[in-house]
Amino acid sequence: AGSSFFLSLMGIHPEIQDRVIQEIDEIFGDSDRPATFADTLEMKYLERCMMETLRMYPPVPIIARQLRQDVKLVSGNYTLPTGATIVVGTFKIHRDSDTYPNPDKFDPDNFLPERSANRHYYSFIP
Repeated sequence: AGSSFFLSLMGIHPEIQDRVIQEIDEIFGDSDRPATFADTLEMKYLERCMMETLRMYPPVPIIARQLRQDVKLVSGNYTLPTGATIVVGTFKIHRDSDTYPNPDKFDPDNFLPERSANRHYYSFIP
Protein backbone atom coordinates (compact mmCIF):
# COMPACT_ATOMS: atom_id res chain seq x y z
CA ALA A 1 0.00 0.00 0.00
CA GLY A 2 2.85 2.40 0.81
CA SER A 3 4.34 2.10 -2.66
CA SER A 4 0.91 2.70 -4.21
CA PHE A 5 0.48 5.90 -2.20
CA PHE A 6 4.01 6.96 -3.15
CA LEU A 7 3.39 6.43 -6.87
CA SER A 8 0.03 8.21 -6.65
CA LEU A 9 1.63 11.20 -4.94
CA MET A 10 4.36 11.33 -7.58
CA GLY A 11 1.65 11.46 -10.26
CA ILE A 12 -0.27 14.18 -8.42
CA HIS A 13 2.90 16.26 -7.91
CA PRO A 14 4.87 16.13 -11.19
CA GLU A 15 7.28 18.84 -10.01
CA ILE A 16 8.30 16.61 -7.09
CA GLN A 17 8.51 13.59 -9.38
CA ASP A 18 10.80 15.55 -11.71
CA ARG A 19 13.09 16.40 -8.80
CA VAL A 20 13.28 12.71 -7.79
CA ILE A 21 14.13 11.76 -11.37
CA GLN A 22 16.79 14.49 -11.51
CA GLU A 23 18.37 13.18 -8.30
CA ILE A 24 18.46 9.62 -9.66
CA ASP A 25 19.88 10.83 -12.99
CA GLU A 26 22.65 12.67 -11.13
CA ILE A 27 23.57 9.44 -9.32
CA PHE A 28 23.36 7.02 -12.26
CA GLY A 29 23.79 9.18 -15.35
CA ASP A 30 23.49 6.99 -18.46
CA SER A 31 24.55 3.87 -16.57
CA ASP A 32 22.21 0.89 -16.32
CA ARG A 33 24.12 -0.65 -13.41
CA PRO A 34 22.25 -1.90 -10.34
CA ALA A 35 21.94 0.41 -7.36
CA THR A 36 24.40 -0.04 -4.52
CA PHE A 37 23.94 0.72 -0.85
CA ALA A 38 26.20 3.75 -1.33
CA ASP A 39 23.83 4.99 -4.05
CA THR A 40 20.86 4.78 -1.72
CA LEU A 41 22.68 6.98 0.79
CA GLU A 42 22.82 9.70 -1.86
CA MET A 43 19.07 9.56 -2.54
CA LYS A 44 18.20 12.21 0.05
CA TYR A 45 15.22 13.74 -1.74
CA LEU A 46 13.75 10.34 -2.64
CA GLU A 47 14.06 9.31 1.01
CA ARG A 48 12.27 12.48 2.13
CA CYS A 49 9.48 11.76 -0.37
CA MET A 50 9.09 8.24 0.97
CA MET A 51 9.03 9.44 4.57
CA GLU A 52 6.47 12.13 3.73
CA THR A 53 4.32 9.46 2.06
CA LEU A 54 4.49 7.36 5.25
CA ARG A 55 3.64 10.43 7.32
CA MET A 56 0.54 11.20 5.28
CA TYR A 57 -0.55 7.58 4.82
CA PRO A 58 0.90 5.52 7.68
CA PRO A 59 0.82 1.76 7.08
CA VAL A 60 -0.40 1.32 10.67
CA PRO A 61 -2.85 4.20 11.34
CA ILE A 62 -3.48 3.15 14.96
CA ILE A 63 -1.56 1.14 17.54
CA ALA A 64 -3.44 -0.50 20.42
CA ARG A 65 -1.92 -2.13 23.49
CA GLN A 66 -3.40 -3.58 26.66
CA LEU A 67 -1.66 -2.58 29.88
CA ARG A 68 -0.19 -5.43 31.91
CA GLN A 69 0.25 -3.28 34.99
CA ASP A 70 -1.00 0.03 36.35
CA VAL A 71 0.68 3.06 34.78
CA LYS A 72 0.83 6.34 36.69
CA LEU A 73 0.90 9.31 34.34
CA VAL A 74 3.66 11.79 35.10
CA SER A 75 1.56 14.62 33.66
CA GLY A 76 -1.00 14.44 36.46
CA ASN A 77 -2.44 12.55 39.35
CA TYR A 78 -3.99 9.77 37.29
CA THR A 79 -3.31 6.06 37.01
CA LEU A 80 -4.26 3.92 34.03
CA PRO A 81 -5.43 0.55 35.36
CA THR A 82 -4.12 -2.88 34.43
CA GLY A 83 -6.11 -4.25 31.50
CA ALA A 84 -6.91 -0.85 30.01
CA THR A 85 -6.47 -0.59 26.25
CA ILE A 86 -4.30 2.30 25.13
CA VAL A 87 -4.70 3.50 21.54
CA VAL A 88 -2.15 5.67 19.74
CA GLY A 89 -3.50 7.33 16.60
CA THR A 90 -0.46 7.62 14.34
CA PHE A 91 -2.61 9.18 11.60
CA LYS A 92 -3.56 11.98 14.02
CA ILE A 93 0.02 12.39 15.29
CA HIS A 94 1.26 12.72 11.70
CA ARG A 95 -1.36 15.40 10.94
CA ASP A 96 -0.57 17.61 13.95
CA SER A 97 -0.28 21.19 12.71
CA ASP A 98 1.96 22.12 15.67
CA THR A 99 4.54 19.67 14.34
CA TYR A 100 3.90 19.76 10.59
CA PRO A 101 2.89 23.11 9.05
CA ASN A 102 0.20 22.43 6.44
CA PRO A 103 -0.20 18.82 7.62
CA ASP A 104 -2.52 17.86 4.76
CA LYS A 105 -0.05 19.01 2.10
CA PHE A 106 2.51 16.61 0.60
CA ASP A 107 5.79 18.35 1.45
CA PRO A 108 8.99 16.25 1.42
CA ASP A 109 10.80 19.20 2.99
CA ASN A 110 9.04 18.30 6.26
CA PHE A 111 11.93 15.86 6.60
CA LEU A 112 14.81 18.24 5.98
CA PRO A 113 17.33 17.76 8.81
CA GLU A 114 16.83 21.30 10.09
CA ARG A 115 13.04 20.82 10.26
CA SER A 116 13.09 17.47 12.00
CA ALA A 117 16.03 18.03 14.36
CA ASN A 118 13.98 19.40 17.26
CA ARG A 119 10.85 17.32 16.80
CA HIS A 120 9.64 15.00 19.50
CA TYR A 121 10.99 11.48 18.97
CA TYR A 122 7.48 10.07 18.53
CA SER A 123 6.16 12.76 16.16
CA PHE A 124 6.79 10.35 13.27
CA ILE A 125 5.86 6.69 13.69
CA PRO A 126 6.06 5.02 10.25
